[in-house]
This record gives sequence, C-alpha cells and structure tokens, in this order.
Amino acid sequence: MNHPTDAVKTPSKWAILFTVLIMTFMATLDSSIVNVALPVMQKALNAGLDQIQWVSSVYLLTMCAFLLVFGRLGDLHGKVRYFEVGVVIFSIGSLMCGLSTTLPALVISRAVQGIGGASAMANNMGIITEAFPARERGRALGLLASFVALGMMCGPVLGGFIVAVLPWEYIFLINVPVGLISLVIGHFTLPRTMHDHKPGKMDVVGSLMLIPGMLLTFLSITMLQSNAGPLVVAALVAGLVLLALFVRHERACAEPLINLDLFRDKHFMVNLACLFISFVAIGVYELMTPFYLQDARGFDPGLSGLIFCIIPLVNAVAGPISGAISDRVGCEPLTCLGLATFATGLFLIGTLGMGEGIPQILLFLGLASLGTSIFQAPNNSLIMGSVPVEMLGFAGSASALARYLGMAVGISGSTSLLYGQMSVAAGRPVTAFVEGRPDIFLYGHRFVYVVTAALVAVGFALTLARMVQKRRTHRA
Repeated sequence: MNHPTDAVKTPSKWAILFTVLIMTFMATLDSSIVNVALPVMQKALNAGLDQIQWVSSVYLLTMCAFLLVFGRLGDLHGKVRYFEVGVVIFSIGSLMCGLSTTLPALVISRAVQGIGGASAMANNMGIITEAFPARERGRALGLLASFVALGMMCGPVLGGFIVAVLPWEYIFLINVPVGLISLVIGHFTLPRTMHDHKPGKMDVVGSLMLIPGMLLTFLSITMLQSNAGPLVVAALVAGLVLLALFVRHERACAEPLINLDLFRDKHFMVNLACLFISFVAIGVYELMTPFYLQDARGFDPGLSGLIFCIIPLVNAVAGPISGAISDRVGCEPLTCLGLATFATGLFLIGTLGMGEGIPQILLFLGLASLGTSIFQAPNNSLIMGSVPVEMLGFAGSASALARYLGMAVGISGSTSLLYGQMSVAAGRPVTAFVEGRPDIFLYGHRFVYVVTAALVAVGFALTLARMVQKRRTHRA
C-alpha cells in the first residue's frame, strides 16, 4: 500500500531521522543499561534481590502499558508533538532517577522514564515513515532498527563502563544532557506539521481500561514468579477483566483507541507476530550469553563485554544495508532470509560447550545477529506500509509494544526453561549456577536455544507462506 507520504520530499528528512535516532537509542539503551548496575544499586540502596529487579522491569512494563495510548494521541494531535513530549518526560524521569536515594523513589522515577519513553517510541516510526518516500523508507527504517538493537545490546557494555568509573546514578544522569540536546536539535529539524489528519476524539474510556488493565496484568505476571499469593492472583484477574472490557468497548466505540479491524489483516498480523518472535529470541540471547561466557566458561566481565560487542557491531553494519537492499528487491525475501539465518545462528549457539574457542563463539553470535539485522528493517517497512497514513502512530506503537513484550517474554521464559532443565539435570531444584558443574548449565542452555530456534523457525515458515501467497496473487 502506498501512502500519500510517498510523494512527500522533505529537504531535512535526514536531519529528522538523525534527531529521532538519538532519542530512540537513548530510550532503548535504558531498557538494558541498568541490568549490569543492579548489584551496585542493591548494595547502595540496601535492597533485596527480589526488590531491586523492579528497577529494570517497571520501565519495560510502564512502556508497554502506555505505548498504544500515545500512538493514538500522535495520530490525532501530531506525532512530532508527542515525540517531543516523550523526550521531556524521559529526561525529567532520568533526572529523578539520578537524584533518588531510596528504592521506592527510584522505582517511581523509572516509571516516569517509561511513560516518556512510551510517548517517544510510539511515534518515532510514524515520523520517519511520513518524512521518507517509499523508495527510501527501507533504508531509513533499517537505521532505526539498528539503533533499537544497538541501544538494547550496548546497554550492558556501556553500563558496565559507567559503574566502573562513576557512581551508579550517572547511568541515568547522562540522559539529561542528551535529552536536552535532542530537544534543541529537534526544534530546528523536526517538522511542525506533516499532514492534516482528520479531526477525531481520544477514546478516554478505553484508555482508562487499557492502561490499568495492562499494568495489572503485566505486574501480576511478573510477581507470580516469586509470589503467587491471593492478592497477586486477584490483580491478574482484575487486569484480564479490564482488558476484556476494553476489547468489548472498542468494538462498540465510534472512534476507538485501537481499530480492531486492522488485526483482521493477516499480512499485518504476520508481520507483527514475526517481530514479536524475533524480540523474544533477542531477549533470550541477551540474557543467556553473559551467563554462558562468565559462569560456564569463566571469562572475566571485561572479555565477556568485548565478545558481546559482536552483536551490536554486526547490527550496525548489516541493518542499514538490509534496509537499502529491501528498497530495491522488496521486503518479503529478506524477512525470510533473515529469520532463517537467525534460527540457524541460535541453534549453533545452543551447541556451544566448554571446548570452543573465542573465534567460534564470535562466529555463532555474529550469525544470529546477522539474521535479526537482515530481518528487522524490511519487516518494519512491511508493518508501516500495511496501514493507512492516519494510523501510522498506532502501527508504530503496536510495533514498539511487540518489541518490548517480546523482550520481556524472552527474558522471563528463558529463565524458567533454563532453571527447569538444570533442575532435571541436577536431580533437584536449581535456581542458580552450580559451582563446578558447568555441564548442568549447558544442559539447560542447549534446551533453551533449541526451543528458541524452533520458535524463530515458525516465524520463518509464516513469512515464507506469506511470500508464496503474495506471488500467487500477483500472478493471478
């Protein structure tokens, strides 16, 4: 589907892209940068392990809850406006995090960060899609996909460097000047008006069901891993009821928050499902790789960080190239190639044991990263190209929701699978690495990667079926 935006030629389109990429990198970086600093924060704030993990999870959960609402607001009142609002709120939340002296204050501040990140991330793809004609959109969205992946992958490396030389507060305070700089640049580069959208009303009732429904559901699911008490179960039930009422309300609403008809488009759903699957797998190997390198192989954190760098390096090179190629040859073949390569790389990572050298580890990690790099940009183009221009904000926010939900599912799911299989191998319940028994870890490690590779292979099958069906339709 071609948008009216295809005829738009904005002289400052690359400046628009640069501004959006700054904030995109900063927001995605903060979804992973805190993980390496959690042990330091735990000691400084005198918190338990079950408490400090909320510093990481509340950011992702808050973003997921608010993404769709800010996507709709961007469609109604301007994507640039809500992108900039997001930068402001994110920067304020970062300052609050850096000034926090207690764990509750830090968790609340991270929630504020999450709200700001949601507003920015819900509208970044829409801004880029409006600014670039179709023949260049793949390249632009390829750069965006690379910066999303770079932010997520560079977080542990950059976070480790910062906490090694500075107090932990600086992993948040560093965002404040970056946010201010992006606002100043955006004032001169971002378009004030791109298109005159049809006037509409915000579905306030639907929003008041969706936000608490998602928050209650995600928070209670996270808490069920450590506390399955009646209060948590009640919160889960309440969240699911609110989400069910939200769907019922949306079907009857004249101007819904979410156009549910869009989910009847099987091509849009395949693209979104494959995006979700790819980020489930990204969450898996982002979590599992440091455990394999440091616990099983005994590499020090510095060497592990250097090995880990292969993932963002491959992404930075391959992502834009994939986007540029997709502009010439089409998106479907590259999404198939990307997921096939990704599944192969994940399976090979699962075969790693105690004897492989660093070059082989780099090769397998790089192959997996190459697969997701090839896939992301053309898949983003397919998602944004399958909706009308007045729904670009929603499509962008739905994509961001699929990414963050996928990461959360990948992290929590792989942890459960890993320790479950380690318990089988050990013959007793295991919830941590067993010193002197890397074979127990590798047993669970292999199982997790086989399951993850199979899941990505399902995504490959979906994209292949879509491509074959599309070609048959064109021939007919």
